[in-house]
Amino acid sequence: MGDALRALIDAVGLQVGRGSEILSDDESWSIEVEPTGTDVWVATRSRSVWIRRGRDIAIVDAGTAALVEGHATITISTGSERSGPPHVAETYAFPHEALFALTGVLVGAATLGPLADEVLALPPVATTGPPGAPSPDVGLALRHVGHLDGGRWHGAQQQALARLVVTTVLRDNPPPMLGDNGLARVLDRLFDPAGPSSMRALLVGVRMSERTLERRCAAATGCTPAQLGRWFRSLAVRSALSRGDRPSDVATRFGFSTTSSMRRALDRVRPPTNRR
Repeated sequence: MGDALRALIDAVGLQVGRGSEILSDDESWSIEVEPTGTDVWVATRSRSVWIRRGRDIAIVDAGTAALVEGHATITISTGSERSGPPHVAETYAFPHEALFALTGVLVGAATLGPLADEVLALPPVATTGPPGAPSPDVGLALRHVGHLDGGRWHGAQQQALARLVVTTVLRDNPPPMLGDNGLARVLDRLFDPAGPSSMRALLVGVRMSERTLERRCAAATGCTPAQLGRWFRSLAVRSALSRGDRPSDVATRFGFSTTSSMRRALDRVRPPTNRR
């Protein structure tokens, strides 16, 4: 489902902050991240941390990561009980002692577009899978971070590694409408902005009839392929409108003759069934 998922993420929009490593001279600590309207990603190299968001609790083990919906206070702790905030000495007798303050826990921000709930349907706390197993992609990203000078991320490397961590979580929590692996090739084509639009083109190399495709697509998404295609093509238009772009400019940009024709087209859009 890689191509279909990538197309959906691109349609929603994803911006990932570079993040920073938590420093603490104490073995036990807790931090609280106040709501900011953005999601929070957490990744850890060598220890487990507990994440609480309201009634939602998750354990992020070494070599794994989580993406947490950020419209509520998030608590990140080294154990099941809350501890004091991280403490770092102002100076150290020997420079190498500062290395002991590195916790291996990195925290950053991730911003998804306004249609993320409809398109991606993420749980409040999404983690890499399977639960408790180190993720090779997260492990590689965090190991590379550790090899950089002074444990710091630098420029484009930092941005790329942070995005890798977040997209790995998204890959391991795909939208429910992508759950039928037998539709993978069809959905890859359907969600390709430059892909085929006819039913015949969708079925090239796929061992199912048009009627079977209609039935399986309806069972997985609640939509026919044609309805699903119209919905996907509407995402860019609706995202632009939700950002506050002028409707007349949006209509022109996406090839509508008038604002009214754009509105009528959007009124015909039927979102897929996409609940966990």
